[in-house]
Parts: sequence; C-alpha cells; structure tokens
Amino acid sequence: MSVVEGEWQRIDGVDASTARFPVRTKCGTEGIVIFRTGDGYFGVQQACPHQGGSMTNAVLQGNGSMIRCTRHNYVFRTANGNPVNCPGFRLKIFEVREVEGRLQVRPAA
Repeated sequence: MSVVEGEWQRIDGVDASTARFPVRTKCGTEGIVIFRTGDGYFGVQQACPHQGGSMTNAVLQGNGSMIRCTRHNYVFRTANGNPVNCPGFRLKIFEVREVEGRLQVRPAA
C-alpha cells in the first residue's frame, strides 16, 4: 500500500498502552521506528541515511529535540530531520498520533 502525502495511516499490531518503545513498524511499505516522548510520539525512517544503521537503538537528546544514531553518532533534529553534525544527510520524520488507543502515522510535511 502506498501512502498518500498528508493522509493518516493506522498502524496495526502496535498497542500504544502495552508497546515497548521504540517500536519498529511500517508506513505503507516504508520501515519506520516510533518513539514515545513526554509530548507524545514521533517516527523516523528505520535506517540511518548515512550507512543504513538501525534507528531502533537511536538515542534521544535535548529533551527529544534531537536524535542520535549510535553507529556513527550522527545527530538529526526530530522536528524536521535536518542534520546537526552530518551535512548532506537528512532523516525522514513521521508524525504519529494516538486515536482511541490506536496509533496513526503520516510523513511529516
């Protein structure tokens, strides 16, 4: 299933109340990792854009405003995926919301 830009897609198989975050799932055919923060949820592409390291082990920094890939310590802004210390690389970010206990996701604008 392809995802239309701007449309919310329900995530099946992830119960927000019992899931251990971060959790790997898909948005359409694209693998993503969903994180839970004090402000809610957000998602990132599953593989780091640098060398494909898994973002499942990534570390949130700056009160969740940045995320660091543990493979080479590349840091990205969670608001827009822009690089902090790795020019030329950008991380795809996904908006995530909870509706009636179910997670929904869409690519961030």
